[in-house]
Amino acid sequence: MRSDVPVVFVHGLFGPFDDAVAFRRLDRVECSAPDLDGYGRFAGRRVTFEGQVQALREHVQSRHPGSRVHLVAHSIGAVYTFALADRFPELVDSVITVEGNFSLADAFWSRSIAALDEIQAHTVVEQRLSDPEAFLASDGIPVTPENLSKAEEALGYQPWRTVWESASAIVETTGSAEYEAMLKRVFADRRVHLIAGERSAAGWNVPEWARQAAASSTVVPGVGHMMMLEQPARFGASISALLQPGVDLV
Repeated sequence: MRSDVPVVFVHGLFGPFDDAVAFRRLDRVECSAPDLDGYGRFAGRRVTFEGQVQALREHVQSRHPGSRVHLVAHSIGAVYTFALADRFPELVDSVITVEGNFSLADAFWSRSIAALDEIQAHTVVEQRLSDPEAFLASDGIPVTPENLSKAEEALGYQPWRTVWESASAIVETTGSAEYEAMLKRVFADRRVHLIAGERSAAGWNVPEWARQAAASSTVVPGVGHMMMLEQPARFGASISALLQPGVDLV
């Protein structure tokens, strides 16, 4: 049976989040994955926190009019997603945070990038974007031709300035006193599911209150932070299992 609630995948610092293999595991569910400002077809746009929340809102309202959606958000994308759910709860059925940022403790690289001036950031980020092998190795992902191709796509999906501006927006937001209060409002008002990779779960700084308030907590076996790149079918099955109980995770 087709689900009446669409699923919107919100990418993190590196896009895209539109994977046909993962989407196929959500059988007969309408899925979409917007490019936020600075990414993909919107690579020329400047990045601000408010702009990203608005971009996500516009996507939900235009692509899925009149319907609530499940939001699946990876890494820094969860920060924009929680803001949308807090401000526009009528648009959101549930939130699935895939190792999303709960505080500055989850933004180690973003903090280091945000602290750089423009010239320094250009050099550091371009170096990261030009080295797909190091990108895979940093998450423990095997360097295979297929994975290299996926890494090249992810790293090429946004210019260096988008990464720098995104890091600055996330650090400013997650470092504010209001951020945790906003998270607690969303957890109290909507179902929030936690998903982590087996290799990276220990490094995800989920506060105890969030673990207790979460609708569920899933650890996906055999993957790390970039699980949607490493094992898209397994990742998609994990999402499907939350939204359609009884689905096989294999």
